[in-house]
Amino acid sequence: MIKVLLLGPSFILKGGVTNYLDLLIQNLKKEEVQVKYFAHGIIPKIWINIFLPFIVMIQLIKLKKILKTYQPDVVHINPSLVLGAIIRDFLFLTVVKENGNQVLFFIHGWRKIISGRFEKHGFWRKYFKKRFDMADVIVVLTKKFKEHLVNLGVDQNKIYVSSMMVDSNKYHPNSKEFIRPYEILFCANLRREKGPYELLDAVPLVLSKYGDTKFTFVGKGKDLDKLKEIVKEKGLGKNVVFTGYKNGYEKINIYKKAHIFAFPSYTEGFPNVILEAMAAGCALVFTPVGSLAEAMVDGKNGLIVKAMPPNPEEIAEKIMQLIENPNIMKKMSQNNLVEAKEKYDIKVVSKQIREIYHNIDKKNTNF
Repeated sequence: MIKVLLLGPSFILKGGVTNYLDLLIQNLKKEEVQVKYFAHGIIPKIWINIFLPFIVMIQLIKLKKILKTYQPDVVHINPSLVLGAIIRDFLFLTVVKENGNQVLFFIHGWRKIISGRFEKHGFWRKYFKKRFDMADVIVVLTKKFKEHLVNLGVDQNKIYVSSMMVDSNKYHPNSKEFIRPYEILFCANLRREKGPYELLDAVPLVLSKYGDTKFTFVGKGKDLDKLKEIVKEKGLGKNVVFTGYKNGYEKINIYKKAHIFAFPSYTEGFPNVILEAMAAGCALVFTPVGSLAEAMVDGKNGLIVKAMPPNPEEIAEKIMQLIENPNIMKKMSQNNLVEAKEKYDIKVVSKQIREIYHNIDKKNTNF
């Protein structure tokens, strides 16, 4: 039995990372891995500049106590490549290593603005290199991200490439007929960098030729009201629906009904919504950002929107190309169902992580 202390955001903060960690915990418990979760907590934005150092200090004290009482074999830290967050997680990493524990450092996502700092600037390069070297194992989402770390000077032998995951059985549709009218789905936090404005601008272009097409936007976010106002101004209310935030079987059923998942995002790590769409048998229209450039194949999993920022005309063109070729859309659906099951299912990915835990534990035992 391996004892793992898992560090991550509070599950109140819904998102790709918390979804991944929730699925991981569910499956690890079935695989003779004892897991304890340490949540970072929620920091209100109005406090972030004034109280952040004190809040992080309190979290560090709590972490030290848990390390002593729980005595984990492996500590699994889940940073994102956002400057404030990763500096906080580097502090966690330092505390854990000072306590003598083995660490898996799983970097969820990648931001060029941050990687650019440690690739070019002297101070940041030394700072990040030293911290990354402290981890026993680093997990990233793409080979390209691994190359960035190797170029920094991090030992390539301790860097693993993994992915996000999905419970493919829950999303698998009983049947999916590729006949009109088609359902186009977007699911993400509704903010500009996810591409909802470009998709919404593509809607009238699609409707000009295929007026029965339906567009569903799932999610909440700071731009929800603005997007609703655009729909009202353009008179698209009959074809465009905003559901707000959905989870559980309510969200799953929306995926099952969709034919095309449109995701013209500006930047990503490995978006969980893409895996959910694949598991539901959707064809994809997407930008090749983050891990999607490596993991998805144009013409096999879906159609790539190449322009950046994404171009509404190109988005509409890709959607209509699929509508006009239902057999191609159906083949993409079948490809995605297979890949979701064989490559990204909860059992497959959690097994990879469990094996990494065992490898770390063996190194510690041998030492």
